[in-house]
Amino acid sequence: MLRSAAVKVGLNEPRTRFLDMLRLMQSFGTSQVHLVHIASGSHRKMEAVEQKLAELTDAVRELGFEASAVIKGGSVPSKTVSVSRELEVDYLAVYWLPKAVLVQAIMGSIDADILRLSDMPVLVYNRSLMNASTRLQKVLYATDFQATDANVLPYLVNKEFQAEELFLLHVGERAPDPATEHTRQQCVQSNLERLAEECAPAYEKVHTLHVVGSHRHQILRQADANKVDLIVMGKADTPKPLKNLLGSTAEAVADKSRRSVFIVPGVS
Repeated sequence: MLRSAAVKVGLNEPRTRFLDMLRLMQSFGTSQVHLVHIASGSHRKMEAVEQKLAELTDAVRELGFEASAVIKGGSVPSKTVSVSRELEVDYLAVYWLPKAVLVQAIMGSIDADILRLSDMPVLVYNRSLMNASTRLQKVLYATDFQATDANVLPYLVNKEFQAEELFLLHVGERAPDPATEHTRQQCVQSNLERLAEECAPAYEKVHTLHVVGSHRHQILRQADANKVDLIVMGKADTPKPLKNLLGSTAEAVADKSRRSVFIVPGVS
C-alpha cells in the first residue's frame, strides 16, 4: 500500500538525516523511491546538481531501495506534486525544514504549500529529536470518528506498516453541562474501543486517549508525552475559508511537531 514514494530533494538536507528518513520509510513497507529535484540555473550549475543527485541516488540504493532520480524545472511546490502524481507513487515524502515565524509570514513555506496542494498522502519527516528512531515503533492517530477513519485506517492496519504500538487519540470539546458531558464521554470511549478492536490485530499494543482542549496543542502534547515516532492525521480536501487563512491543523502540527507526521487527504 505504501510500496512506492516520491521524495522531494532540495540537496540542502543533511545527508545522514536524509538517509535516516529513507530508513524509516522502510518500516512503511516502501521499497521503491523516486528522488524528485526541482531545479533552476545555468547549464554549469545543472551539471553539479545532476552529480549530487546521482551520488544521493547511489546512497539510497545502498540502503536496499530501487531508486531513480528526476530533475524538472518550475515552481517547487506545484511541480513536486505534479511530478509525484505522474510517477503514480503511493505517497510523497518531504524532509521538513521549518522556517522562522517572520520569514514564513513574509515568504511562505514551500513544504507547507506542498501539503496544501498534494492530493496523495504525505510523510513529513522531522528530525528535531536528536535520538529520533529510524524504526517505526510507536504511532499516534488523531481521530475525529468521521470520514477520517475510512481514509486513514487502511494504512494503519496494513500488514507492511511495521509499528509495534498504536495510540488512538480523540481531542474533544467539553459539553456545557454535566449530563451532556457524561454522554459525550461515553460516546467517545465507545468509538475509541471500536477503533482499538479493529486495529488490534496489527499491533502488539493499542492504547486509547481522550482529552479536551485545542486539537493542535493536544496532538503535539500527547505525541511528546507518549514518545511516539509518527503522528498520523487526515487532511480536508476542501478546508473552510478561515482555515485557509490560519492554516490547517495538519499543517500546523507538521510545522510545530518534533516528530514525523503522515498526512492522508480525502477528508471532506
